[in-house]
Amino acid sequence: MKFAAGFKTPKRALVIATILIFFGAGSYLLGWSSLLTVKQIVINGAPTINSEKAIAKSLNLSLGDKLARVDSRALANRLKVNDWIKSTDISRNWFNGKVVIELQPRTPVALYTAPGKPQVALDASGVTFQMPGKLPAGLPKVSSSSVASGLIAIELFTQMPKEFSDGIDRVTAESPTNILIDGKFNGRTLQIVWGDGDDISLKIKVIKGLLDLPENKSIMLIDVTAPHAPIVK
Repeated sequence: MKFAAGFKTPKRALVIATILIFFGAGSYLLGWSSLLTVKQIVINGAPTINSEKAIAKSLNLSLGDKLARVDSRALANRLKVNDWIKSTDISRNWFNGKVVIELQPRTPVALYTAPGKPQVALDASGVTFQMPGKLPAGLPKVSSSSVASGLIAIELFTQMPKEFSDGIDRVTAESPTNILIDGKFNGRTLQIVWGDGDDISLKIKVIKGLLDLPENKSIMLIDVTAPHAPIVK
């Protein structure tokens, strides 16, 4: 029995040595060898050439870098400073050395102006951001006299159904309880005194009902501050 145990020991040592060599070679191949390096960097989704160049520079990623050291989470964190990026997906291909950065830009639905600040884009979730390049033409404008009013105006606009908000040219929040809407509804240019940000569905229903009445074909203003007692002019 002692002989058998002694006989197995060299075999165990050989197996352990083989495993260590295998993992050592693998570690070297991944971390140090020039075989598995970044050979191509592809950036998809940037709105402009300049924004793509800015993204490439901020990544601090170069051809020849070791693929094993490409940290997708770290790269994604570096991109968070770009407020126009909604989400990112970063992948690396071990066979061809390609690193692909997929960017999903935010979609602007309006332009927002806060007191004392430059105009920015606004997406459907209420996030404001600086959009590289030209913004789509015809976006409605949201403005406010205070930060509190602006937040209510943004929330109001983004919660409205698209078929209604598509007709809006401007939302102005003079105060949190005094919001004005200018736009074209049912083919007519109209100003709506909206009031506060409550009762969105009810107010839209009242507006549509009033516009459908023949006697209101020439009105230019609807006040739905109190939606159960609207005023038309």
